[in-house]
Amino acid sequence: TRFEYHEKDDIAVFEYGDHSEYERSVDVANFVIDVSEDGKFLGLEVIGASERLPLNSKQLSNVEDVEITVQEEEDNMMVTVVMKLGNEKTSLNLPVTGGMTGKVA
Repeated sequence: TRFEYHEKDDIAVFEYGDHSEYERSVDVANFVIDVSEDGKFLGLEVIGASERLPLNSKQLSNVEDVEITVQEEEDNMMVTVVMKLGNEKTSLNLPVTGGMTGKVA
């Protein structure tokens, strides 16, 4: 798992999985989900991250570690992102319905 925060553009990038299998990006509101050929979650970009994530831009710039888990059930997926900042952990749950067809619950 890899994390980058671009403060100037306020974009958070979370990479998960093997991007050599990348097929497409699905734009859902201000979230861009990267998907493999077989519909697996590969990553996430959050546009306007300091407004959409539970951390402000200064905190996002200082995130020390990120863990991503993906739970799949039939055509639904729950992507959980846990960001570590000092001794604090903050999480984001992103439910995706209809597989990777681009619909977020």
